[in-house]
Amino acid sequence: MARFMLDRFRTLLNSSLSNPKNDFMGWVAKQTFLKRNNHLELNAVRVCNIKPDFRVLEVGFGPGLGLQAAHNIVKNGKGKVYGIDKSFYMVDVARKRLKHGVSDKKVVLFHGSASNIPLNTDSIDRVYHCNCYYFWPNMRVVMRELYRVMKPGAVMVTTMSFDNIRQAISRGLLTENQVDPVKYMTCLENYGFEGVRMEYMTDEATGRPFQVIFAEIGEKPAHHADMLTDDEDDDENDDHINDKVIRDKTFPKTHGGAL
Repeated sequence: MARFMLDRFRTLLNSSLSNPKNDFMGWVAKQTFLKRNNHLELNAVRVCNIKPDFRVLEVGFGPGLGLQAAHNIVKNGKGKVYGIDKSFYMVDVARKRLKHGVSDKKVVLFHGSASNIPLNTDSIDRVYHCNCYYFWPNMRVVMRELYRVMKPGAVMVTTMSFDNIRQAISRGLLTENQVDPVKYMTCLENYGFEGVRMEYMTDEATGRPFQVIFAEIGEKPAHHADMLTDDEDDDENDDHINDKVIRDKTFPKTHGGAL
């Protein structure tokens, strides 16, 4: 019975981490984001090198910590911060946190999916997301959409903590296939992103290690002819993605708190 209850809790929390609702498990997910993602959000904004006149997009903004940091940079310039999240609850939480930015129209929040971003083509200078791509149902569709909205010369930053991820996997909240950074980086390259690389960094305030994946848009002839199509087999890169040596070097076993 105890095992059943634990498995049930894990299932509910996993669902809430993906799409929090305004209930107890949604509250638990929100507290997890506030505690575990704070340094990832702030560092994502920092390494994005956002300028006051930039138009910035966060995918999966959660409680709005990263949006708030980005808004503080652009609020006195010509820039604007956009966020998209599939959780009505998180949109409401972030709207309250950023009520002044929203009322000044410097912050625009969308409820929806990253597979259908309501922004113009070539309109965004910086994109960032934290602990987000694990929950994308179709990574290829999202990649195409992000590529579409980003300007030539734009940069996207992805932050994560291997320490937290390993704990989340051990507790049954995530799977290795969900979070596989090699698979994610390979998909970025297949969809026209350049300069794809991972860097290991340390949060200056807490000393906590974290990882950053950078991806850039160069010159942009729409979607390259050599980009993969949606009907191609996801397993075509399995020899690369499932290479244990590559994965162990990229995604080492570490220890730390929950996601």
